[in-house]
Amino acid sequence: MQIFFIISGLFLIAGLCGFAVTSFFERENRAGFFTLLMTFVFACMWYGTGFFLPAFTLHLIITVWSAIIFGALFFSLPIGKSAPLKIDSSKITRFDERHVIFGRMKLIKGTSQYEEYYQKINPGIKRFDDNLRSMPPVGDPGGTYAHPLDSRYFQAVFKYIENFNSLADPGQPERDPIRLTPDEATKRVKGFTKYLGALDVRITALKDYHVYTHTGRRLDDWGQPLEPEHKYAIVFSIEMEHQMIHSAPLSPGSTETAVKYMKIANIGISLATYISEIGYRSRAHIDGNYHILNTALAHDAGIGELGRLGLIITPTHGPRIRLAAVTTDLPLLEDSPINFGVQHFCQFCKKCADNCPSGAIDPDEKKQIRGTTKWQSNMESCYQYWKKLGTDCTICVTVCPYSKPNTFYHRIVRFFSSRNALARRLALFMDDVFYSRSPRHTHKPNWFADEPGILKD
Repeated sequence: MQIFFIISGLFLIAGLCGFAVTSFFERENRAGFFTLLMTFVFACMWYGTGFFLPAFTLHLIITVWSAIIFGALFFSLPIGKSAPLKIDSSKITRFDERHVIFGRMKLIKGTSQYEEYYQKINPGIKRFDDNLRSMPPVGDPGGTYAHPLDSRYFQAVFKYIENFNSLADPGQPERDPIRLTPDEATKRVKGFTKYLGALDVRITALKDYHVYTHTGRRLDDWGQPLEPEHKYAIVFSIEMEHQMIHSAPLSPGSTETAVKYMKIANIGISLATYISEIGYRSRAHIDGNYHILNTALAHDAGIGELGRLGLIITPTHGPRIRLAAVTTDLPLLEDSPINFGVQHFCQFCKKCADNCPSGAIDPDEKKQIRGTTKWQSNMESCYQYWKKLGTDCTICVTVCPYSKPNTFYHRIVRFFSSRNALARRLALFMDDVFYSRSPRHTHKPNWFADEPGILKD
């Protein structure tokens, strides 16, 4: 019995130490030190009982292991299943890309696009936009975290993306379609996209509300009416590296965002070109050159659920992803939306809203917006804060409990949270205890400067 008691204690201590080590690798020092303290206290209590009260060791073993087994069984029960995102198809309306803040900031005073938008389409926003436009671009001198070297990383990558996003549309295929079954086409599309580097790939039928009413991100085709041109949408995600995003709102987070937009754009263009090469019409929708709403497509295809922060939350990486899509007429098999408890979790978590420095994330109840009952973020407040910071902030992504790395311990929490409403509440409580209600990190890779380090004449 004593041997079993010793081995049981070592096994439980090893589990706690494993979580501590994992936390330190994730640079979550608070969680690591707190777990080590718990481990020390547990070890003293466990082996202290064995030494001073050896008659109670059997009772202790039975009690602890029964609690662990019962807890695992209870939290794996499908209790309190979360309701999915509510979409009223009879009230869905389409959205005009000309209202997107990134496109509005490209409007130049005195041009026909500028006059049309602020005189005819949305005159009430003109003063705000002009003031916002007068602030330095994100990353330029003037922002709190703008840096003459660090900021150039993400500015360079976004400029690179602009230079090749015209490749998003391969045009009319040059050869006749190769006839494929939907099953074969789906297998090839998903396999190739993952080989190119995608984290997940899903497919949905392209619907009217997935497509913008007008283009609005580029001046060369600004205001062009849009209609669904293809039958299917292939939606895919790519992971943003945890250690880079972990530093938000510092510039490594912005660099990671830009780099992953670049990589997923390469995936999208390659996939669209492949589909064109086998004879089917296609178009990649990448940063700065969208015709579709990525979040709506990603939800309907089953990439993840729409969270309070206005981003898609995935089962394995939370909102720590970037999205792109390829629309096509290639016959494909559709996937379905998924439900793993995000709507319920976001209802009481509010960590993103509590930590949003701009107050852009809605802390209140959902509202019906264009037919979808959801939380609505304020993109004007968000982008204004970006300009003040000199980075794209990303704090909401960092503090989201779902953003943890997809490691063994976090997968256990995700499993129970996806099934059980009480497990979701316990998960948030433990997240606050181990990682804090307002986590902040300052670690940067060594190729980012702590000081400018620039020689002066």
